[in-house]
Amino acid sequence: MTFLASVIMLVLSLCYLNEGFGIRHRKYHHNRRHQTVSHKTGTEPRFVSDSIEGHYRHAAVASDAGPPCARIGTHIMRRRHGSAVDAAIATLLCTCVSNFHSCGIGGGFFMTVYNKEYRSAYTIMARERAPDGANETMFVNRSSTLGGLAVGVPGEIRGYWLAHQIGGRLPWKDLFQPSIKLCREGIVVGSPVAFAMSRQTETIEKFQGLKDLIVNPATGRFYEAGETVKRPKLARTLEIIANEGVDAFYNGRLTEDIVADIQDAGGIITEDDLAEYTALVKDPLVVKLNTDKTVFSPPPPSSGAILQFILNILDGYNLNEKSLSCKQKEIVIWHRIIEAFKFGFAKRTKLGDGDVEDEAFNEELNEFVKTLASDEYAKEIRAQISDSQTFGTEYYGPTFFDRLNSSGTSHLSVLAPNGDAVSVTSTINLFFGSKVVGSRTGIIFNNEMDDFSTPNTVNSFGLRASPANFIKPGKRPLSSMSPSIVVGPDGVVDLIVGASGGTKIITSTAMVTILTQWLGFSIKEAIDHRRVHHQLLPPNIAVEKGFPQFILDGLVSRGHNITVRDSAGSVVQGILQRREGCVTANSDFRKEGVPDGF
Repeated sequence: MTFLASVIMLVLSLCYLNEGFGIRHRKYHHNRRHQTVSHKTGTEPRFVSDSIEGHYRHAAVASDAGPPCARIGTHIMRRRHGSAVDAAIATLLCTCVSNFHSCGIGGGFFMTVYNKEYRSAYTIMARERAPDGANETMFVNRSSTLGGLAVGVPGEIRGYWLAHQIGGRLPWKDLFQPSIKLCREGIVVGSPVAFAMSRQTETIEKFQGLKDLIVNPATGRFYEAGETVKRPKLARTLEIIANEGVDAFYNGRLTEDIVADIQDAGGIITEDDLAEYTALVKDPLVVKLNTDKTVFSPPPPSSGAILQFILNILDGYNLNEKSLSCKQKEIVIWHRIIEAFKFGFAKRTKLGDGDVEDEAFNEELNEFVKTLASDEYAKEIRAQISDSQTFGTEYYGPTFFDRLNSSGTSHLSVLAPNGDAVSVTSTINLFFGSKVVGSRTGIIFNNEMDDFSTPNTVNSFGLRASPANFIKPGKRPLSSMSPSIVVGPDGVVDLIVGASGGTKIITSTAMVTILTQWLGFSIKEAIDHRRVHHQLLPPNIAVEKGFPQFILDGLVSRGHNITVRDSAGSVVQGILQRREGCVTANSDFRKEGVPDGF
């Protein structure tokens, strides 16, 4: 064997240790659903789920849906030679058909796309918009979560079309066929969907379309996990969009039916609102880390700026695997992370959609976003963090508050064989969105209007609603979504990451980034790790049950308040590439997704 051949075999053995070339995934084998193992640099045993950690050479897809969806993305890239964008669109369509409580063509998304050849990135902004008939006070004494009035103008299909025009390679209609087939032949209900259905008891009688969708006519009860539901109306809608293109939705064959579905439920969206909707291509926000890696995230009204601000603060501590060498050091690390979360959320309420605001608003917003990414400001914030104590809410400088909720969201990470990457987070906001299911189209419509703030409201802590996020016609509400891509100095993608889970999107995405980029965790170890969350208000840390007790004790000794919860409240999908050709992917066990690749 030549020297070169020996080197190649050594590299391949490191990438695929104990797997063999014909095995796609590695599982942690055990008899129980979960167990704990010792992390190589940790001080206590770490939790390990039975989720799959996929190991691949060329490409990977991490979806929060069951097996069919990630496989579709893999097939698009491997057999059809489609692009990362092609795979993302086809996989996300399937994901939203399968996890139909989370996302769909009645919602919207943020997408970050990286092009390895040009070492550049761009973002697609397909967030829903307020209709032309909307106004600041429309939800005073009215529900912003239920019914047609809560629906923002959907951006999903327009965003897919724009992404496909820029980065697509396969025919548009081909990307829809697997999901059309799934709707017609039947969708196997997963546990996450069944759980979401079980939460609709109080609203089911008010929304006949939702009742028709989630009640099994054979049993008269909500569909249970493992049962099959068919969606022929949505199949027809998807087929029309596949054959006739984006205009079928926004200014064509489907438009009248979409508007009628929304207006029948009390909404104010018109055909003009749909015709005027535009998705946008924007430059991503960029922050450079001390490791010479670059983080790309979407600009406002996403929360990419806050995610990057948190990372920027923590970057100055020069964290590494040795930081976990003893319990006291580990406690300090988590205390610093929590403090960075608190400073981040204090600044978040200054963000908003500047595209429909005046020049002064935009100048102030742009300068603020630049400040968050600056080394000088991060250093200034670090100087305010004490390793021995936390402080009261006012110390972090909050001025306003937001509507901070969201549950029905889905994230997808894709790495293509040519090194391109897509990180996309899509949502209809709360479970089943507005609860409006179109009787003509089968579309589940979002309740994104709930993500705006309302003037003259004060929360329980005395903070006024954020003016930057007040409703205006055509405006997009502030979002916690922050799909991001981390790229090494050689231009090779290192991490593709994002999450669902409302405000916990920001902190859980930050956690997985911190653990993989600085502390040496694998992608599965990082996603499995029990989570902590602090959004400044309420003034306590939300801790996922099972988080190491010695760390919690150390945080309490520094003045933190702790609330332990059964659930993390967030779901992360990630792809990690330690070296080019050594790709690992994991779909969060908390939503039972499955990765795929080759």
